Amino acid sequence: MTAFPTAFPNLSAELTKSLSSLWTRYAGERPTNVRTEIRGNVVTCQMIDAVGDFNKRMIAPQSGMIAPQSGDTVAGVGKPTLAQYKRDAVATVVGLTRQRVTSFMSSHDRDTDVATEIFTLEPSLRKGRPRSLRSGSARRLPLET
Repeated sequence: MTAFPTAFPNLSAELTKSLSSLWTRYAGERPTNVRTEIRGNVVTCQMIDAVGDFNKRMIAPQSGMIAPQSGDTVAGVGKPTLAQYKRDAVATVVGLTRQRVTSFMSSHDRDTDVATEIFTLEPSLRKGRPRSLRSGSARRLPLET
């Protein structure tokens, strides 16, 4: 697994800032609190007091349902869709971590007004354990005779 916090101490802060800005672009209002945690290849971002505003902007006025996810905008309205938000969120994480996202789950709890975005990153061969620490590749010192 990749150890981002030691290799990139500001990555969590950069992800928080970028995902919060992206959310604000789609919701129209900034969440009151945003925090991002990186554990191995999993990035989790929680946004507090965020779901209500986001849902208002994503709901098609004529249907009362969340806008269709097939296109980039609701037909005739020009509003961004949930599908576009997801593409932008994944692109943001890929751009900052420089790793592909293998899965993305977005959970919006209306009761607590908390949005949780979870990204699973593809393991990177270059960002794993150093070669000197990998099993079987450590140099052996000759035995003293």
